[in-house]
Amino acid sequence: MDGNEAEKAEKGAESPRPRKKQPSHGVLLFWTFVVGIVTFAAGVALLIWMETPIFAIPLVVSVPVIVAVAFRNMWD
Repeated sequence: MDGNEAEKAEKGAESPRPRKKQPSHGVLLFWTFVVGIVTFAAGVALLIWMETPIFAIPLVVSVPVIVAVAFRNMWD
């Protein structure tokens, strides 16, 4: 490598990786809430429509939390 290529390689090694574009905290909080509520509504609708046994109720309550956290962590 000549001098110019070595300088370019050094600059590339020193420059940090570009940050991912993130939505603002308020927007992220709003969409996390919406995703959780929509998932909860879908679970309740399935409980009513399919006449699911009583042991499925804890799943309907816990799955929206898991989905909302997974949605929020997409930007971390």
